[in-house]
Amino acid sequence: MSRYETEDEQVEAIKSWWKKNGTQLLTAILVVVIAISGWRYWTNSQYIDSANASSLFEALQVNMQRGTFGEVSREALKLMQEQPDSPYAVGAAMMYAKYSLDKGETQEALTQYTWITEHAKDMQLRNIAYISLARIQIDLQDFDAAQAHLDFLTKANLKGAEKSVFDYVSGLMAIAKSDTEGAQLAFKRVVDNEQTETNLLGLAQIQLDDLAQ
Repeated sequence: MSRYETEDEQVEAIKSWWKKNGTQLLTAILVVVIAISGWRYWTNSQYIDSANASSLFEALQVNMQRGTFGEVSREALKLMQEQPDSPYAVGAAMMYAKYSLDKGETQEALTQYTWITEHAKDMQLRNIAYISLARIQIDLQDFDAAQAHLDFLTKANLKGAEKSVFDYVSGLMAIAKSDTEGAQLAFKRVVDNEQTETNLLGLAQIQLDDLAQ
């Protein structure tokens, strides 16, 4: 028997988990990538500009953690406008996208993630944005756009935790297309990935259990 009374309850449970945790998983990956990319930017840019961008990014992170990002959201946009080539600007856009999602401003979040795909120099940062776009587009039932992003990412040779999130989103896409076998394979890859985050692992297992009914 399914762990959810109705299909609607299952969908809402998935959306609720993604809203609270899906972006956080990608943000954890983002922090590491920004640190590496930021150092490269620092060594290849004017010291003052890169130092200012780094300091502003740290301030944005603090406000995001405190739940006060709205108070500095204009600074995030300013960083994106003034230093679009900086990895810190990409990080600011990622935080602005999450802030927008939390407010229910889905289109604004899509705009920010699209900006990242167009400006990020680091391929891993672009991959994170593509995964996020696909995840949102599935919720919006914009399946053609979501599938296009997933097809692009299939060629990106994703690994680790990033790969597990991609596989989970691929599973959701397969469910949307009524492809039970494809969904099972995708969720099984999530379960078998040793670097899958614990909560995502549990949710993928629930999906597998439900699909097996």
